[in-house]
Amino acid sequence: MARFSLHAVGQDRPGIVALVTQALAELGCNLEDSRMTILHGQFAIVLVLEAPGVDNGMAIEEALTPAIEELALQLFVRPIPDESADEVPNDLIGISIRGADHPGTVARVARAVQAAGGNVVDLVGHVADDSSDTPSLLELVVALEDHDALEPLRLELSQLADQLAMRCEISETVAPRIRGSRG
Repeated sequence: MARFSLHAVGQDRPGIVALVTQALAELGCNLEDSRMTILHGQFAIVLVLEAPGVDNGMAIEEALTPAIEELALQLFVRPIPDESADEVPNDLIGISIRGADHPGTVARVARAVQAAGGNVVDLVGHVADDSSDTPSLLELVVALEDHDALEPLRLELSQLADQLAMRCEISETVAPRIRGSRG
């Protein structure tokens, strides 16, 4: 079964999800995994599709052309090789960092995770505006190859949070991401 990743971005407006998913359904595609969000008024969508009978992403792009033009979206479709890993690790940790925003925080946290042999499998960040009482937020879900790396990572992130006057919490009981949404 052919799989593709679809990425689209554009100014948010009502009907994006309805038009895009309708065009995909008419093509016979099945949504296996999806992320859709609005970031500063920009709608972003990332989908993994099963596309029976579709040989290349151009067929998907062509089927979506009317919706893409109507919605003024930028679209990119690419094949996913059969040998791509489809597994989501069950041993995940959650990292939550809150406080005042600092340039480079995401990079520093990601480098600490990488140095511990971890892989970021999900990341959500939000910078609060200056007038907000709510702190900026960075939340990651991380898969660690070696559970023994957790304590050194916890120490590294605690030191980083202290340097940045932020608060860091790590949860060892994170549910795996939901897989296989059927659209």
